[in-house]
Amino acid sequence: MLRPHERLASCILVAVLAMACGGGSEPRGRVLLIGIDGASLKVARPMLRKGELPNLAAIAHQGVYGPLRSHVPISSPRIWTSIATGKLPKRHGILSFAKDDGDGGLRLFLSSDRNGHALWNIVSDAGKRVAVVNWWTTYPVETVNGVMVSDHMLAGEVQGRRNLTGASGTATGPIVYPDDWEKRLLALAEVIQPVTDVPDPFSDASSFPEWVLPERMSERYRNDERVTRIALEVDRELRPDLLMVFLPGIDRVSHRLWGALEPPADGSEGPFTPAERDASAAALRRYYAFTDALIGELSKSFGPEDLVMVVSDHGFEAGSSMIFLTGDHKTVNALNGVIFASGPDIVPPKDKRPVSVNDVTPTILAWLGLPVGDDMQGRPASFLAVDASQIARVASHDTHPIERLGDAPSGAEESLLDHLRSLGYLEADDSE
Repeated sequence: MLRPHERLASCILVAVLAMACGGGSEPRGRVLLIGIDGASLKVARPMLRKGELPNLAAIAHQGVYGPLRSHVPISSPRIWTSIATGKLPKRHGILSFAKDDGDGGLRLFLSSDRNGHALWNIVSDAGKRVAVVNWWTTYPVETVNGVMVSDHMLAGEVQGRRNLTGASGTATGPIVYPDDWEKRLLALAEVIQPVTDVPDPFSDASSFPEWVLPERMSERYRNDERVTRIALEVDRELRPDLLMVFLPGIDRVSHRLWGALEPPADGSEGPFTPAERDASAAALRRYYAFTDALIGELSKSFGPEDLVMVVSDHGFEAGSSMIFLTGDHKTVNALNGVIFASGPDIVPPKDKRPVSVNDVTPTILAWLGLPVGDDMQGRPASFLAVDASQIARVASHDTHPIERLGDAPSGAEESLLDHLRSLGYLEADDSE
């Protein structure tokens, strides 16, 4: 663990490197990075054309949007960690959802399994404030210059999420840094109050087959509201230079409802009646509209001088090994997620080079004028209008250990593993 004077020296070193390499000469605005798990242009693009996603449309109009190329196996923890580090899974070490616990069982991958620094560590080391809310694989929480809300928080503590995952008990390890935020944010998460004016698409349970579990889908809706409410409170008080927020709902809902948009490859109608198919397809699109409204709320405090980026880790396709999960993301047909970006120096690219999930962190660092690591597999996206010769470089940001608050279990591990099994996530070998 670094002593305070050592951590300060590290921050100064990063700032000096940035200036020496030509970066950081002009002050930048703030950065908002929103992760929307499993969002696909197959749904978003037609809705954009119809004016049904006004907040994403505004970002696209002011900047750019398009596919974000992922990599296989299409497993969320590995990809979201690549988004946050600029590195391939073999480099950052988060290979799947779970790993061998050494006793013949499984345990979740933890933040302590990650090799190297993530975007929040790098920006913190540069002396900037950060807030990270619900990002994949952020337990145990890390000491940052700001606030980190672990992805285990809502899984283990909020009653509605307990009903969803079966989690019980009280966390035995800190799930928020600094810990004086924890009680306050847990209480805020329990508040029942609409965040947007988009109603719950699953409020009329009679419109769906029972196996869709509309009550559980409503819980997805409320959970995304909780994450947003927490992020808005942290942003209001902290005004961080970097705010990272992860919204998982679209992925969870798509696993149940995607088959209503795209019938099975065998030509059958699948498990929906015609009426159920129409209702389920409409509900999935309304969930996209709801997520768009959450994006609008999160971006209200960010202005034209700021960078706003919305990304997803993969798309979706029809088909699953389980009859009640009609959507999946196992093949290259679901490889592309989405990226929306707006802000100064974000312009339509002249070349058509695909933007990769590995490019997100290097792009944000370059936009902020901070050094991009030579050990990152990603590079600044082609839509960033910054002269490559002016982008600061550093051999690596992984120059000192990451401080974490203990290694005690959060209390949600087994229930989260059970939930992942129910989605079929732990069936395949994702260790590549």
